[in-house]
Amino acid sequence: MATKLSKKKIHDDIKCEAKVLGLHAGSAEIIADKVTEKVIKWSEKRAMITEDDLNLRLAKEIRPYNEDLAYLFESKGKII
Repeated sequence: MATKLSKKKIHDDIKCEAKVLGLHAGSAEIIADKVTEKVIKWSEKRAMITEDDLNLRLAKEIRPYNEDLAYLFESKGKII
């Protein structure tokens, strides 16, 4: 049985990475709210999602708001 993605975990991960970049807390909250909803909706149409799939989707959805934050998710788990 597949485990549903946790809205809270995704939201918190986005805010945590935004904090690392020094983004304003209010901006991070807005980005996290908008992106979390989009990613959860995207995930509902899939039977299985890998961590890489999730990180790439997060990067795609975050990119219009902040390029550097998107890059962090795109590069997660990779040696850079």
